[in-house]
Amino acid sequence: MQALETELAEVCGVINAATGRLVSLIARVLEAESWKTPGVHSPAQWVAWTCGVSPARARSLVLMARRLGELPETRAALEAGEVAEDQVAVVCRHAPASIDAEVAALARSATVVQLRRVLGSYPLREPAPAEKTERQAPRESRGVSFGHTENGTWRLTAELPPEEGALVERALSATRDELFRAGGPNARVDWADALVAMADRSLGGASRRHTDRHLVLLHVGTQPGAGGHLHLGPGLSDGIRRFIGCDARVRPVFEAGGKPISVGRAFRTVPDRTRLVVEDRDRGCRVPGCDRSRWLHVHHIRHWEDGGASDTPNLLALCHRHHRLHHLGRLGISGNADDPDGVVFTDERGQTLVSCGGPRPLAAA
Repeated sequence: MQALETELAEVCGVINAATGRLVSLIARVLEAESWKTPGVHSPAQWVAWTCGVSPARARSLVLMARRLGELPETRAALEAGEVAEDQVAVVCRHAPASIDAEVAALARSATVVQLRRVLGSYPLREPAPAEKTERQAPRESRGVSFGHTENGTWRLTAELPPEEGALVERALSATRDELFRAGGPNARVDWADALVAMADRSLGGASRRHTDRHLVLLHVGTQPGAGGHLHLGPGLSDGIRRFIGCDARVRPVFEAGGKPISVGRAFRTVPDRTRLVVEDRDRGCRVPGCDRSRWLHVHHIRHWEDGGASDTPNLLALCHRHHRLHHLGRLGISGNADDPDGVVFTDERGQTLVSCGGPRPLAAA
């Protein structure tokens, strides 16, 4: 057992030191601004694409690359393999430069959870852009994110100024109290019930007569035994599919082999039923490295005016920026979009864009 623990510690040290080198290289990329290539939205997107890591880890690596320049003791500990990436990430998120030496010493003997407890009282830190002046007021944290999780559930996260947060909390409380009163003294109502009720109420009324953009979309196969899944979401069990299929607020999107009935050249504008299938198939912009998954355009690979059909092999999802780059002649697109690896993208020099970074495997011993 002792030998295994020793070998494990050695491997962790190698990983930590390699992460330190990776962060150092990312810092050099940021300094040179060499991540700024056509179609790349941010340094984090470039890191996720080049290194093959998740967007969350890419953002963390970029933050460390930006901050470790002012935290030399912590950087030295990481490059020496003495502390792990997650420990350094906590330090970079919270610790001011003035306590760098103390925090680096603490990180050598503390777990990630312990570091969070110690440093949690410090505000979150992220270096300001170089062009930001001292006269500019700090940007207020405000945002909402949502989407499906790896477990098939749907998660909502919000960060608001205190007065706006109080308004949302009051609305949730009022809706929850109303549901409780309607259900009687034995009613069991939680905050999730209140949130869903608020959403349902906001989609009712006059708008329901004019548009059905709020409807839940359920993709259903026409073949015997074919299952169903939510638009851009997870697959559903047969029981849940039948349950929500009974609700008039659900629009079924019927498919055969994952495709709607072809429309060919009958329509220049992509019909809704075809657009929904393309969006659900691609789940985001198809350009390699792009992380955009909302407000997408559906693009004809072979342009309609050049004889291209409005069928799924000739259609793919693009974000606004990449769609614009293509029509400016700076992004080439060709191939069959129904094939996961069937579309070739080229830059303005004609070079093929790789789907992700290509790590080099360690040489055989």
